[in-house]
Amino acid sequence: MKSIRLISYICVVATVLSLAGCRSSRRVVRGNEAVSTTVGGLDRSRPDTRKMQGEDKKLVDEALTWLGTPYRYGGSDYNGTDCSGLTMEVYRKALGIKIPRSSREQQQFCKSISKGALMIGDLVFFSTGRDKNRVSHVGMYVGDGKIVHASGSKGVIISNMGERYYASTYHSSGHVGRSSDKHRNNNKNKKEKQVAPPTTPVAEPEVNPSTPAPQRMETDPLRFNMNQEVEARIDSIYSSFLD
Repeated sequence: MKSIRLISYICVVATVLSLAGCRSSRRVVRGNEAVSTTVGGLDRSRPDTRKMQGEDKKLVDEALTWLGTPYRYGGSDYNGTDCSGLTMEVYRKALGIKIPRSSREQQQFCKSISKGALMIGDLVFFSTGRDKNRVSHVGMYVGDGKIVHASGSKGVIISNMGERYYASTYHSSGHVGRSSDKHRNNNKNKKEKQVAPPTTPVAEPEVNPSTPAPQRMETDPLRFNMNQEVEARIDSIYSSFLD
């Protein structure tokens, strides 16, 4: 009888340990050490700063030290921060540049740029509420289509701008003026001077005027993408409850 109880006890302990091993892991190391954040089984890899230099590297290195910091409205330190508090402190600590406190003021402070012109250190703004013209969230671009930002539900994380939520709530992008802007503008001018290779014109197919164009029968159903309409409406409602 004792042996049966012992075996049962061992099975229970083994089950508990196995369940504990399946939980989401989260390890955050400050400073220049590696940062590994695995949430819900998904590993959000950090950008490779070894390929960066100058002010870009300083900004990203500083932003990465905040990974794992909990979200706290009105906060701007490692005990808790909100989205604009994070970007404000990253610029202050990395480059000694003072930018406004709120996300809306930061958007007005920045030089407006297109999404396609984003470079490391630029700020990305989102409208997460019902008013799509009102900025309510901000993150810092770290390259490869990713931003570091303070999520209201997950704290400071790295997110991909291509994710549905961030793509649907994207508002605008902005650049904070800094001393390396001369180098940035030189790179931009070089890209603009590059001439695209000539393209071979493609002959248009001849159309036989005697062939009548296909007509839609009255019995044919009208076709449209219902899934996109429904998803857009759901995203609009869902975004008003996040961040």
